[in-house]
Amino acid sequence: MNFLNLYYFTVAAEELNFTTAAKRLFISQQSLSNHISGLEKEFGIVLFNRTRPVTLTDAGKALNENARLLLSQKSRIEKTMQDLKDFRKGELVIGVATSRGSVLLPKILLQFHEDFPQIQLRLVEGTTRDINHALYDGITDVNIGFTIDDPEHVHESILYTEEIVCVAPNALMSSRMNMLPQQGNAQDFRIFSGLPFIKMPQDTWLGDAFEKLCRHHEVSPEVVLETSSMSTLVSVCAAGMGAIILPQSFVNRELLYWSPCEWQNLVSVYSLDYDAGSRPIAVGYLKGHYIGRAASEFIRLAKQELTHPGMGKSAQGYHA
Repeated sequence: MNFLNLYYFTVAAEELNFTTAAKRLFISQQSLSNHISGLEKEFGIVLFNRTRPVTLTDAGKALNENARLLLSQKSRIEKTMQDLKDFRKGELVIGVATSRGSVLLPKILLQFHEDFPQIQLRLVEGTTRDINHALYDGITDVNIGFTIDDPEHVHESILYTEEIVCVAPNALMSSRMNMLPQQGNAQDFRIFSGLPFIKMPQDTWLGDAFEKLCRHHEVSPEVVLETSSMSTLVSVCAAGMGAIILPQSFVNRELLYWSPCEWQNLVSVYSLDYDAGSRPIAVGYLKGHYIGRAASEFIRLAKQELTHPGMGKSAQGYHA
């Protein structure tokens, strides 16, 4: 049995849409269809009803019930065998949201590689939904991101609590504000309501946080640009076009690898008096999924590097 075919089948069975499943797998729809057809030829039975919407046949349902367990056991065996080789080689697969990885991971990955050069690192990047799917599917060994809050299936350790801050161009602030707010003090968001804003789409966490922040304070700032690119968001803000909302850790000078310029010389960062904008960031793994030494060492480094006051609210007392 071809395990790759089997894995692709489980994703298609979950999505029940070949186009969506192919995008999630980063392959073409034709390639996915070929893998599914390979399984159907091997078993001599149809697994999907090619209707609209696509549905599983009885055979497909039976295969799907057992396929995930088989794939999980295969991964567990492989990880166990790697660790039994005196930790001489292996692979660690880490799930992280695309923009967050560029902020949080550089120091951790560098230190891990220096300590364990024999371990090949691989990142699975995408939206929070993408990496959560990858964790449940057994593709990633560990994830870093927003808490999943599924203690029955996922073990998580909170690293810090992410807060949102307001970042405004200095030139724009001096021309629009009679009195500049003091940095370091939590500000009422309404004082920034007269500024133009740049925002992310509402279907992103940051875009949704902006909309909720505005509704909470009953303000409707002028939105001059919407972008799905975090780097564009920051660059256009630094150029002076408008203010933005960002996760606090993204403006930490020590972690600012993702911006090539000293953009903090051009902007000011303001904490907000808005507790609803906080969300825990955790490192987690699937219970029952084999956690070898490589994953354990990565989790240790993540806690060491990211559990400190500069990342947000203290994580002490939040460990699952």
